[in-house]
Amino acid sequence: MSIETESPVVNERNVFVGTRLFLAADAFLFLAFLFAYAYLRALDSNGMWHPSGVNPSTGLGLATTVIVIAAAAVAFMAVRQARAGSAAAGMAWGVVALLLVAAVLAFVQTFNPGFSPNFSGGFGSVFVGFTATYAVHLLAAVYWSEVVAATAARSPSSSDIADAAGLSAFVIFLACVMTIAFVLVYLV
Repeated sequence: MSIETESPVVNERNVFVGTRLFLAADAFLFLAFLFAYAYLRALDSNGMWHPSGVNPSTGLGLATTVIVIAAAAVAFMAVRQARAGSAAAGMAWGVVALLLVAAVLAFVQTFNPGFSPNFSGGFGSVFVGFTATYAVHLLAAVYWSEVVAATAARSPSSSDIADAAGLSAFVIFLACVMTIAFVLVYLV
């Protein structure tokens, strides 16, 4: 029994298209939170959009944002290094570590936001929903980056570059989402 494999060009194109389709669909998930944020803030029923005392930890939000941006930079550099012909497995393990720390921080923020979600109005509902969804996405990125790192370390091949490029696009997308969320939730 033989297993047929696709040519590296076809595999790279499939990963490129599949990742872009996934990111487009995923963008709509996060746009739902953006819409809820904008709509509930504009509606502000009885002045309960953002009650006093409902403030998440800016330090945790900033730390999560900075770590995810760092993970995106390391993932981008790993792809560039792999395309240049160097082994990028070490950098991929760095992405795993950074994303794991960011996921832990996001889960801490979800389950201990610094306020009671029961009495936090629309802001608290959107915040807890977003952070839980974002934390799950970070765990998915941790898993994906671990698979890319382990595969590249075991048997480096040209298809690893396509997989690393797809991962890099996903992590950059997560960094953009977190940056926008940080500005809206913590600074505005």
